[in-house]
Amino acid sequence: MNTCTFVGRLPRDAELKDVGENKVSNFSIASDVGFGDRKKTMWIECGMWGKRGEALNDSLKKGQQVILVGELSTREYEKDGQTKTSLSLNVQSLAFGSAPKDAEDQPATNSTTSNDAFVDDEIPF
Repeated sequence: MNTCTFVGRLPRDAELKDVGENKVSNFSIASDVGFGDRKKTMWIECGMWGKRGEALNDSLKKGQQVILVGELSTREYEKDGQTKTSLSLNVQSLAFGSAPKDAEDQPATNSTTSNDAFVDDEIPF
């Protein structure tokens, strides 16, 4: 079983896209690894399919902290003649952490997993 948990912040707003008859909310997170001089940022591309992704897409804004659980995979691509690898997470549940740093006037977001509010039996995998 391949299940991973990540905590990170969104560097930009999520985008909702149509894929055939389904919808997917695509976003990325920046998750810090290590500390001090060895601290690095790991970038993870994320996708949340179906009604959950559609319902939560508008809440996934730049700066929002999220806690994600899902299936991790790698994707290879070509850039400037070199083969690169990126991490991709098929999100199965999502909880909100702290609000974006610039959202002082917005109401606080409680930690609520997407599985509590939405059930989607039509995920295509």
